[in-house]
Order: sequence, then structure tokens, then C-alpha cells
Amino acid sequence: MTGASSFDPDVALMLGFQSGDDRCFEHLVDRHRQRVFALVYRFLGRRSDAEDIAQDVFLKVYRARESYRPRARFTTWLYVVCRNTCFNIIRDGKGDVLEGTAPVEEAGVPDHRADSPLATALRQERAQVVRDAVDSLPANQRLAVILQRFERLSYQEIAEVLDVTPKAVKSLLHRAKVALHERLRDYVENPE
Repeated sequence: MTGASSFDPDVALMLGFQSGDDRCFEHLVDRHRQRVFALVYRFLGRRSDAEDIAQDVFLKVYRARESYRPRARFTTWLYVVCRNTCFNIIRDGKGDVLEGTAPVEEAGVPDHRADSPLATALRQERAQVVRDAVDSLPANQRLAVILQRFERLSYQEIAEVLDVTPKAVKSLLHRAKVALHERLRDYVENPE
């Protein structure tokens, strides 16, 4: 990626860190701590472990400083480190998704604190049903959905993170949509 640091401030920070400026790494962590935590939390669904896993991701970034090459946006590379870390946890049997721990709603969603207790309970139940359905997806499909829905990445960006083609991403997302529709059909058709 020629001239990447002039287009991506995070690449410039990583290159600065690579050159020996530890403050650049601190800035990267500050800029991306919440993003990494949220991705790990949504993917694995374990709040209790998400902070430790996010720290592990940044430790891997720290250790990879010498081998880092700016071939894409820094966040794409960071998502790859997150993906590999999460997939390794699942592969090692330490990452079974736990029930109902990761949020489905996002910041910026209307404040529901004034809702009645019944409305609050129904909203929480609906969020849990959706979360369970997403958790049931295979790892690649689940990550593709999270990257598209919550991180708002394009097919091309998701393809770079998953190391597949954009066409494969489209297929993954389509299969995920079909699976989610099937899993949520009874709930959507009979919401009571």
C-alpha cells in the first residue's frame, strides 16, 4: 500500500511504533480498544473474557510490530488479528458462546428506560432470541454478519479480513441470512 500512512492515520501510528515511538502504540490502543472489545464480545459473547482477549489482541499487535507491512488499512489488519485470536479460542475449545451475554442493541438506539416493564421484558427477550440465532451460525458466517452489521464493513473489507473473495462474503452473508430467517421464523411469525 503505497503512501498508506498519508491516507490512514493508524498506519502512520503503527509505522511510528515500528520505528520505536511507544506513544504511537498507546494511541493505537486508545483509538481501537473499544472496537476490539466490542468485536470480541459480540463474536464470543463473553463479557468476562472479552477484556482479556482484547488485551491479548493488542499484545499480538505489539509483538508483530517488526513484521507489520501496511498492505491495507490498519483496521483491516487489526480485524484479522482479532479474527485469528477468536478462531484460535474456538478451535482450542475455550470459546463456546455463552447464552445471552453480548448486547444486540447499539449505542444510538432510542433510550428505552421510560418503557413499561412489559415492553422492556419483550425487547430483552427479542434481543436474546436474535443473539441466540446469531450465535448458532458457523464462525465465518457469524463474523461476517458482525463485521457487516456492527462494524459496517464493505464486502471487500470483510473479504480481506476473512481472507476470501467478495463473492464468498456475499455467499456467507446470504447463507447466514437464510439460516437466521429459518431460526427466527417461528418467533417472527408468532411473536407472542
